[in-house]
Amino acid sequence: MLYVCADDYGLSEESVRHIDTCIACGGLNKISIFPNGMQKNVKDKFEEEKPFLCLHINLVEGAPVGTAENMKLLVSDTGEFKHSFFGLFLLSLSPKRKEFEKQLYEELCAQLRYGNAHFSENGVLSVDSHQHVHMIPLVFRTLMRAIRDEKITVNYLRYPAEPIMPYLKTPSLFLTYRPISLVKQWLLKLFGMINKKELKQSGIKTAYFMGILFSGHMDKKRVLKVLPHYLALARKNKRDVEILLHPGYEEKGVGFKKKFYKFYFSSGRKIEFDCVTDPEFKNITKEACEHAVH
Repeated sequence: MLYVCADDYGLSEESVRHIDTCIACGGLNKISIFPNGMQKNVKDKFEEEKPFLCLHINLVEGAPVGTAENMKLLVSDTGEFKHSFFGLFLLSLSPKRKEFEKQLYEELCAQLRYGNAHFSENGVLSVDSHQHVHMIPLVFRTLMRAIRDEKITVNYLRYPAEPIMPYLKTPSLFLTYRPISLVKQWLLKLFGMINKKELKQSGIKTAYFMGILFSGHMDKKRVLKVLPHYLALARKNKRDVEILLHPGYEEKGVGFKKKFYKFYFSSGRKIEFDCVTDPEFKNITKEACEHAVH
């Protein structure tokens, strides 16, 4: 299976509208939905072009799903999450990590219950996270424990540790990589190695992932150049592939933290919208889905 996924569904009305356009034109087959976003009753929204629905665990923006008073390490006095990815990572290494884990567990359980009630298909849930925070080793372990304790059936978990070979086979793109994206890619690969044992024990399915090295600049040309190498690798190892994009660009409305507005209003999001709605991209990815990756 090839998943073409839009993240951040429910960020704002404008973002939702643009992602809905991508679904309607057939460019997307998966959306990742905030449990604390503005979009409700998503399961009843789509009729003909119904995408796979995924819980987008959120620990960095908006209000918690659980009780804010019980999460002083996670939530500010205004009742909203106060840490970035690296803030959560540092907290997981700090002397407060035991209390952090306790509060984290409560919120993850609350978000899993919400996702299971609203986004699961026949009692089966798919999971990923905003800014990939679930890959932080302590967060990952706590998420696995929460899934077990809540007795929720998770059939798919995004594992954003990108394979290297597809990129090595496209040397013409080497000079287009941004240094910050390279740092993110290798940090997530490191965390992926640390979390590998927990993942294997869980038995949860994952896929080869694309969306870190090109993050914010997932244009059609680059994605389609690398995609054949992903599909070949997936066929060889009988795996699925997930492409992550952020086509829910903003022009006038936005939600959550102002510190992330630069990203939400980035021209890169419009580029990714144009990529998903491009007929060539849609036809190539749809053909890959119809013939199946394995």
